[in-house]
Parts: sequence; structure tokens; C-alpha cells
Amino acid sequence: MRVTCCYTELHPAAKEALPPDAELVYTGDDDFAYWRAIESRLAGAEDLVIIEHDIEIHPGVVPQLAACKSPWCAFPYFYGPDKDPTRVLYQALGCAKFSAQLQQDIPIVQKAADFAVANGLPPVPSWNACDAYICRALITAGIATCNHTPWVTHHRATY
Repeated sequence: MRVTCCYTELHPAAKEALPPDAELVYTGDDDFAYWRAIESRLAGAEDLVIIEHDIEIHPGVVPQLAACKSPWCAFPYFYGPDKDPTRVLYQALGCAKFSAQLQQDIPIVQKAADFAVANGLPPVPSWNACDAYICRALITAGIATCNHTPWVTHHRATY
């Protein structure tokens, strides 16, 4: 299982919580670097775990994802400065796993581009739309998210 953390500014608590073998990928070069980093890692050779730069995982995250047989997993988190129950992300890239089998069965990147173009959007998303593109592609392909608990911590305070 490959654990990747793409970052522009890596939150200290997020960095501290990552497993020692996590791959750190700087994606601050341009607005599309995050997409390219994800795209190049969705090759189907191994399960891919994405942990974003402002997400602090807990010790149970990686073992749970490694043990889960679901094709698409996520750890939900609050999106916003408060713990408003209407602002929870259940399907996002903050902390998500895409199994190798899912990657082999569904061309996620191509499906995301096709969905975007069919809806009048550019085929390649900027950093702030990567999760929407991937999640919509998987949902339209009939893949459901397996949500895990306890939730992870999101350190971004403003939007």
C-alpha cells in the first residue's frame, strides 16, 4: 500500500502523524500539480492512500485502510473552522484509499475527465477540484465509499 501526502504547506501535526514511509510530494508548483501527482499514482499496481497536507491522521488510519477490502475508503472530517454537523466531508481526498483492483477496473482519471467534459468543465482540474472530479467519477460508476471511524482532524481554519 502506497501512502502519499501531497502538500503545499504541510501542517506540523499532519506531518508528525504520517507513517514514516509516507511519500511526501510537493505540489505547489502550479494549480495542476496535485492532479498530476494523483494521476501518476493511480496506475493500479498497489492500493493508494492519499492524505492531504492539513489532515492529521490517528494511529488506526493506516491499519484500518490496509485491512479493509472495500475499493474506496475515506475517513470523514469537519470542513470548516467549527464542528458544524452540516459541514462534514464524507467523500473527499483528505484521507482516502483507492484499492489497486478499483484502479484496474475503472480508469478513474479518464472517467473523471469524461464526467467533467460532459458537464462543461475542463478535463483537468485545478488543485481545489481534484476530489470533486474523482468522487463524481466513482459515484457515477456505482462505487460507494466505505467510511471509517474515528474521524480524522482537519487543520484548515478558513475558507
